[in-house]
Amino acid sequence: MKLNPAQMEAVHTVEGPLLVFAGAGSGKTRVITNRIAHMIQDKDISASKIVALSFTNKSSAEMADRLRKMVPREKLKGIILSTFHSLGLRILKDHITKLGYHETFLLFNGGDQESFVSELLKIKKIDPKKVPPKEILRRISYAKNTMGLSKNASLEVSEEFGLIAQELFPMYEEGLKEKNAIDFDDLILLPKKLLSEFPEVAESYHKKYKYFLVDEFQDTNQLQYEFLSLFRGASDNLCVVGDDDQSIYAFRGSNVELILNFEREFPHAKTVRLLENYRSTTPIIVAANSLIKNNKGRKEKELFSRIYSNENVEYYETADEREEAIFVASRIQSVMIKNEFQGNEIAILFRTNFQSRPFEEELRNRSIPYKVVGGYNFFDRKEVRDCISYLRYVANPKDDYSLLRILNYPKRGIGPTTINKLQEEAYSKNVSLFEIFHKIIENVDYLTEVKTKVRQEIYHFVELVETFKKKFALSPKLAPVLKEMITQIGFEREISLEESEEKVIKARIYNLSELVNMLSYFESEERESKPSIFDFLQRLALLMEDDPKEEEKDRRVQLLTMHQSKGLEYDLVFLVGLEEGILPNSRVIEEGEVVDEERRLLYVGMTRPRRKLYLTAARTRRKFGEQIESAPSRFIEELSRDVVLFFPMETKDREAETQNFLEELEKLKVG
Repeated sequence: MKLNPAQMEAVHTVEGPLLVFAGAGSGKTRVITNRIAHMIQDKDISASKIVALSFTNKSSAEMADRLRKMVPREKLKGIILSTFHSLGLRILKDHITKLGYHETFLLFNGGDQESFVSELLKIKKIDPKKVPPKEILRRISYAKNTMGLSKNASLEVSEEFGLIAQELFPMYEEGLKEKNAIDFDDLILLPKKLLSEFPEVAESYHKKYKYFLVDEFQDTNQLQYEFLSLFRGASDNLCVVGDDDQSIYAFRGSNVELILNFEREFPHAKTVRLLENYRSTTPIIVAANSLIKNNKGRKEKELFSRIYSNENVEYYETADEREEAIFVASRIQSVMIKNEFQGNEIAILFRTNFQSRPFEEELRNRSIPYKVVGGYNFFDRKEVRDCISYLRYVANPKDDYSLLRILNYPKRGIGPTTINKLQEEAYSKNVSLFEIFHKIIENVDYLTEVKTKVRQEIYHFVELVETFKKKFALSPKLAPVLKEMITQIGFEREISLEESEEKVIKARIYNLSELVNMLSYFESEERESKPSIFDFLQRLALLMEDDPKEEEKDRRVQLLTMHQSKGLEYDLVFLVGLEEGILPNSRVIEEGEVVDEERRLLYVGMTRPRRKLYLTAARTRRKFGEQIESAPSRFIEELSRDVVLFFPMETKDREAETQNFLEELEKLKVG
């Protein structure tokens, strides 16, 4: 497919600031990759001077994959195609010692952070079951992302969790530093600090990189933008690509004003609008336009599509959420029987996860295979997390959280009572558990309440850790060492004791094999120096943080939130639960906030389907067992009657639909 005139203009504008408003389905990734290829091949710009940033590892990988098909591999050498966080990690690996950390720093993932906050809550005599660590971390993360350097961060203290977060915040930051650890927010905060406080560090990057591109710019937060500004220095060769109409991550700190004010900050910037949608039919795009034009302060633009269709958008209002689920499931069953759509071409999108239950129940009743997106992924599997914890502990014996996961796995007879005694001793001496282990090994009179058998097990554990620490440091290849470590630990024997089915045992052992394969692939990647086990662990931490996305070959009907659907597309989409209090969300209504972001969220959902879009709502919805009346979302009234058909449904309508469906089924059987 050739580039259209607007896409060509974006591709050929190389020097100076460029703002590309890329509407939904407008070929954004094609434009970005063609622009980079044009710079390298036609303009003879060295790839090593180009930095292209996106928000997920998946989108970075897709960009790299497309570029490799367009540009010879040797010409791409030195280019940075990464996420903001990966770029921050790259900078920290080179310069973190300037901030008082050791080179072999640990990157905490979500599980590590929750364990740490649980520990801090217990120190403050607060029950983690009553004050969930996730709630505290959410407030800490928001503060770090919106206020810049952590020491200047402020927290929302108007409610109980906010007050607790404020109290724990300095302990959390100091504790991370003591453990020579950082969290994901620090991957932006600390590089920003390095670039602002050490001019020689900033200057080294200013000399090296001259051209910058940011994808999904509407999702950038203020902290990320300030970090990028310090990184690029005086260069104004900045291309930003995004769509203010698809800005839906304010709860993560994203600032839509950055894209809206770009032309004010760069008065000489060129602006290009990509308005042709190549995904959806004309009725779907007209309906989406009629919705989003009601937002205030947006940049004026109107998408269009040349994919003409007489299939209008349809809105159905049902009696309750059960009727809604029956309607949606019966439509899905009908189109699948007629072979109009495959399961993985169909999606049910909702505002919040709790809405999935009635749809799951009804799909199950009809034996329609489905997948709730966001379930367990590879890194959630127990054996994978256990093995990574061993790796992390071998790399950093101060990592008490990994230690507590693996100390008695496989079983060593070190029970909770002994572990509590060891922890208390470590707290009282302000040292790591590993240091306590050494004292136990070196002095038989130290902690005499620890039994001889347990002392022997601790000795074997310490010996294992130190043996593999040396092997990972000295071996020319890391993957064989990991394979040997898995064998030495005895994972296979322990898994065999835990599981009764041979196929489950094999699957779990295969997962460990995949981890070794990942390390082997990681080692084979081109890089300037030999990778260390720390480099691999940092890569894993970034991968574990990514939002899980649906596997491409999954044939099941997809159930997911509208937030999760961003960047995805399906042939047939059902947007469900379109009621006041759900969309727009009750919190937004109660707090009197502007509903623009909620409208943008619906717009994102409406621009996912290629061929057919259904909208549904229920007139009553059960809450805590009581049937409560619902009002249709205010957004429904904003939709164009020219392309949206409205069908208020009564029970008799559903019965008629069911009868029609049965008749269709009989015809198919006869045929």
